[in-house]
Amino acid sequence: MRTILALLSLICLSLAVSKEDMDRLVENSTSVIKELRTGAEGIPEELLKKAKGVIVCPGLIKGAFIFGAGGGNCVVSYKNPNTGEWSAPAFYTLAQASFGFQIGVESVDLLLVINTDRGTKSLLRSKVKFGADLSVAAGPAGRSASASTDINLNADIYSYSKARGVFAGVSLQGAVLIPYEDGIIAYYGKKLTPREILFGKVHMPASAIEFTKTLKASTTF
Repeated sequence: MRTILALLSLICLSLAVSKEDMDRLVENSTSVIKELRTGAEGIPEELLKKAKGVIVCPGLIKGAFIFGAGGGNCVVSYKNPNTGEWSAPAFYTLAQASFGFQIGVESVDLLLVINTDRGTKSLLRSKVKFGADLSVAAGPAGRSASASTDINLNADIYSYSKARGVFAGVSLQGAVLIPYEDGIIAYYGKKLTPREILFGKVHMPASAIEFTKTLKASTTF
């Protein structure tokens, strides 16, 4: 756990962040969402329709040499169950550490589908550990798979990584998620809490509007 927290600190403090950096993060997340509708393989449509929210981590870095570690910044949005509209994006940092004989550095896109109200409410905490605070499972593959019959949908979060345009389930046991406060300030121009962004009303920059529109279009069938 201390290794993961140290990695989170390095990610958050490595460089000063700008509005342009955060716009790029949102735009890259939008590109990941746009790929949800492509290909026969990937995330079941029924799972996407029932999603309470999403966490998108574009360009997540996985570097390893004997001791593996990964981390990056993520965009989070919550779906209003009454209107079906998606919230303005909040920002978080994700880190994971694991032991293994691994060599090399890899950049992957990560998409987490929040499946329960407990999952969305957990995002209001100062730190969330997958597997301890929330149940997380590698997501089932197959665009046409029926979530009601082929999977139990018991997990709070289903996780996917994307390589070569194909989404496949991935394990995130032990990963830690914390709010990216500097990123929020840089993007919105003021200090806001995840609750104010996800469950309130804030002015959305152009990149956020495009992100939420794309998200709605890609999760409506």
